[in-house]
Amino acid sequence: MKAPARGSWNWGLLGGYIGALIGALGWVIGFAVVCLATGNTDTLARIIAPATAVSLGLAFFVILCSDMAIKKYGAGPMFFLALYGGLAWAMGLLLLLFNHWIAVIINESPRMMRTMQNMNAVYQTDDVWAVILLVAGTVLLGIFTVLVLKDSARN
Repeated sequence: MKAPARGSWNWGLLGGYIGALIGALGWVIGFAVVCLATGNTDTLARIIAPATAVSLGLAFFVILCSDMAIKKYGAGPMFFLALYGGLAWAMGLLLLLFNHWIAVIINESPRMMRTMQNMNAVYQTDDVWAVILLVAGTVLLGIFTVLVLKDSARN
């Protein structure tokens, strides 16, 4: 992949960055809307700042993984290896955080718990799904790392 000329902007990269950030914050935005619409602002106040920070951190992790791959190897298999590995790992970590942090806060508030149940919302899963995603992400990123190291040793 050819780097953009000096002074020009790569709009595809910008779109990818914005998409990753909005995607990572999607659950926070949805949760905030539900809390504000149902008057559960006390629960929202406990979650919003740390949840936003964690989501942004995970978005930046995925951006770093995929950005390095696309700049070095283009939009080929290495990019998808890094992207899917980063996404799987980030989603696994988010599931663990939901199960052991967000769900606990929701369960402490009977009003919020009732709201989530009335919406038929799934806000807690079995940890096996988080572990599967973390392992899959680690394997994909591990393969990516080994291939990058082999490539750099050849050069």
